[in-house]
Amino acid sequence: MVRSSFAKRMAILVSGVLLACAAAPMLVAQAAATSAQEAADAAQRNKQIVAAAFDRWAAGGSEFFNEMLAPDVSWTIEGSGPSAGTYKGRDDFIARAVRPFASRLSAPVRPVSKQIWADGEHVIIHWVGQGTARDGRPYRNRYAWIFRMAGGKAVEVNAFLDLTVYDDVLRRIPHSTTTTQRDRTMSSQHPYIGMWVTPDGNIRQELLPNGRYDEARGSRKSAYQGRYEVKGTHIDYWDDTGFTADGTFVSSDELHHGGMIFRREK
Repeated sequence: MVRSSFAKRMAILVSGVLLACAAAPMLVAQAAATSAQEAADAAQRNKQIVAAAFDRWAAGGSEFFNEMLAPDVSWTIEGSGPSAGTYKGRDDFIARAVRPFASRLSAPVRPVSKQIWADGEHVIIHWVGQGTARDGRPYRNRYAWIFRMAGGKAVEVNAFLDLTVYDDVLRRIPHSTTTTQRDRTMSSQHPYIGMWVTPDGNIRQELLPNGRYDEARGSRKSAYQGRYEVKGTHIDYWDDTGFTADGTFVSSDELHHGGMIFRREK
């Protein structure tokens, strides 16, 4: 009886082991399929985020770099020449690469065509950008950007473009953060010069008499800078990074802009 009971227990144990061994490949396959589906879903989400940001940029209403880049992004312009190299952080990239180039344009660069591919956390964008330099000559370039995404933001970027065309604009046209005499005259004539602040104090936008604005957001001083023009109660903004925006003065002390309410600081 003891031997028979022991034999039965061993037979059950062996059967269990054999069943587990038989099921293991199926479980591994299921885990692999789940992992592959999660990667595919992540790739699709990342592709949609980037595509939507490019569409807003093309339409002229986007703050593309502030929207898409993580604060600690590492952006590398590949190649050789004065513009090539790695920029550490979004603010560093905007200050040393985006604004100096945008200041040399009379019409900002806009995407006119794009192709986007995604694989897991990486998104590749091949796009064509067009703008107009301040000397009236057209600017056109082809770009290939590789984004490594995390949390809906690009945390690492490798950028490829024709640096000969890009650097020619930087060499040909002097850097400028000033407006034209016409802009200065029109801006100095309006009654809204001064500091405008959101009720929570997080955003502080100063309209300067020379037709420039300087906007701080939280602890980020000069988060946005550019020129503006006031016509009646309407204000148009042209940011140095290339995007445009507008707003309306509903009274002498209240400005509606970007879905927010600003009040004049006394």
